[in-house]
Amino acid sequence: MTSKDKAKVLVTGATGMQGGAAVQALLRAGHPVTAFVRDPASAPAQALAAQGVALATGNLEDPASLEAAAAGHDAVFSVQLAGVDPADPGAEQRQARNIATAAKRAGVTQIIHTSVSATGWREQHPDIEITDPVMKAYWDEKEAAEEVIRQAGFDHWTILKPAFYMDNYLPPKREYQFPDLAQDKLVTATSPQTVLALINSDDFGAAVAAAVADPGKFHQAEIDLAGDALTHTEIADTLSKAASREITAVFVSPEEQARRLGAPSAYSQIWNDLVGYPARPHHAAAYGLTTTTLEQWAARQDWHTPAA
Repeated sequence: MTSKDKAKVLVTGATGMQGGAAVQALLRAGHPVTAFVRDPASAPAQALAAQGVALATGNLEDPASLEAAAAGHDAVFSVQLAGVDPADPGAEQRQARNIATAAKRAGVTQIIHTSVSATGWREQHPDIEITDPVMKAYWDEKEAAEEVIRQAGFDHWTILKPAFYMDNYLPPKREYQFPDLAQDKLVTATSPQTVLALINSDDFGAAVAAAVADPGKFHQAEIDLAGDALTHTEIADTLSKAASREITAVFVSPEEQARRLGAPSAYSQIWNDLVGYPARPHHAAAYGLTTTTLEQWAARQDWHTPAA
């Protein structure tokens, strides 16, 4: 790659939210992009192809397919599904290792990995015990995958640590995370006084593109990403303004939330009271990254009238 060329980037998870946001930001910045997909004939993959994205077929459990896909690329974006399947412990860190090892063998010099804000929190809060096995696996896997990236030996590596996604208030994610939004209720087991750090996928994608554009600046950077931090009452008020209808924050007990959405969802909301995402806008700003408030983001969304 010459100084006048744009880095060529292989994106895993390209048909998902984070990988998809990375693809779009990279395309806007003029980078050649290859999407690593399991089914190139799928509608999401074909939609990327229609934008000029090259398709490479394989899966994260197949290092040979990853190495073949990574050949000829300057950078790789790494994302895996959260490793919370009790039948397959270690999947997330294993897939991160597969990506990193294959990319190194293919001659890739930069890797950008997505994790989550607050990794490492248990060392700072030894008095807080995780009782839910799914949530314990979640944090174990995130932290182990990060260590894989740190130790992989790339010339340049970056770990992005997004907070809670604003996109979760929109379909399809809201259907299982906030099903009561259809009735204009934002239901949570989080305390009314607790703030939630928020980021959106567009800002995340822009951070990926920024790291690709300046590998040296972002080398060994571990960046917590947030554009806002609000209580659930403030979140409901902000969504109300954008949707032009009243959305009310409703606070329920952890037990009730566990019955409604399952124990892991309830525990994650309790965890926000006890620890919470440390990400704040100044973390991104320190690297010249611009982030968006919830009010700015919500004003750009299509808030259709919910079903009765």
